[in-house]
Amino acid sequence: MKKYKQIDLAKQRIKILLDYALKYYKINKQFSKNCVYHAYKIKTRFNLKFPKDFRSLYCKSCFNLLLPPDGARIRIEGKGKKIKIITTCLDCGRVIRKEVERKIY
Repeated sequence: MKKYKQIDLAKQRIKILLDYALKYYKINKQFSKNCVYHAYKIKTRFNLKFPKDFRSLYCKSCFNLLLPPDGARIRIEGKGKKIKIITTCLDCGRVIRKEVERKIY
């Protein structure tokens, strides 16, 4: 099989796995975690990227979906122009800090 066909097939499989992960998260968290893990393995094998809207939705260390209130705790700190969004994975305890600049009109 040609390389470009393999890459197209890999993109399709990643999309299907991520859709399954989001769809079945409430029903079976372990299945969801396995879907994210296998999508990550396909992504690394073919040197692809996750969709932009999904990149911040999973924990990079345990592949848990960071959906509150079951998978993550989200806090917002700061006032004024710069705000920090602090996300804590409830599975492994990893803390993700993201600084966002708010537009003030």
